[in-house]
Amino acid sequence: MKCSEAVSQLRDVLRGDEMIVSSNGHISRVAYHFLPRPQLYLRGSMGLPMAVGLGLALAHQHKTIIVLTGDGNFLMGLGSVTTISYLSPPNLKIIILDNEAYATTGGQETVSTAIDYPSMIQGMGITAVKSTDPHEAKDKLNKLLEQTICEPGPKILHIKIGKEMIPLDYIPWHPVRICLNFKKQHNINSKTEEKNDV
Repeated sequence: MKCSEAVSQLRDVLRGDEMIVSSNGHISRVAYHFLPRPQLYLRGSMGLPMAVGLGLALAHQHKTIIVLTGDGNFLMGLGSVTTISYLSPPNLKIIILDNEAYATTGGQETVSTAIDYPSMIQGMGITAVKSTDPHEAKDKLNKLLEQTICEPGPKILHIKIGKEMIPLDYIPWHPVRICLNFKKQHNINSKTEEKNDV
């Protein structure tokens, strides 16, 4: 299964009002091309997608926050997992797209093959974690995606994908434009931003 195929299946279970944070690199390009726009496409932010998602989840408790991250980004940001476990926002959902490589920078191997993701994440206090392999039937993955997105509680879904990437154009928006588009889409006012929800 390619990254684009997994993200396309995610699109099938979205309601349309979710806030989606996608990690820097190829995953953001996939999110831009295959999911509803605009979303928060991170750049120059290795290891930070979960921290950004956590901030959004705490500030917008009535919204479902979905973080799309690769294995390299996830492993670099492991400290955020313990904070997520401690704060336990029920609206935060993390999807790890694991190709065992830093695909955007040349395909260097990550340490992903040495890790049992469910055991590691559960050991950090998040019990709602599932893992799939690249050969899972489409309907099974759809069910897991739907459970991850729709059921309450911080949830993590670890999806094994292949290393193959399809060629995609870069996101044509400057980071400032990405931020402004995202805020406009979700009616976020910087000065009066839902203070009662925090």
